[in-house]
Amino acid sequence: MIEYMIRRRDGDWFDLHRDDYAEVLRPKSFGSRPISGWGHHRIECENVEISFSYEDPGIQVSFEGNIADAKARQIVEETRERIEEATGQKGYVISLAGDRPIRF
Repeated sequence: MIEYMIRRRDGDWFDLHRDDYAEVLRPKSFGSRPISGWGHHRIECENVEISFSYEDPGIQVSFEGNIADAKARQIVEETRERIEEATGQKGYVISLAGDRPIRF
């Protein structure tokens, strides 16, 4: 499983209301559709399931299925951009792979 955390640069939580999840928590350049399942919001994109869960602090993004690391990173970065546009709050991405998280 590939996992990332999208965190806010200047605070703990993004000001993102759950009514906006379907529009905001998705990439810009890939087709996606909301699906049911665990997490606060879930989509299918590029034949994988992607869940978004509010964690302490930030939004954890988990990819379930086979997807290239570069494509997963692009999807999470495009989602971060959408969050920034919707909230006006800057964010950054952390890879949760391996022993040491990596900040992008």
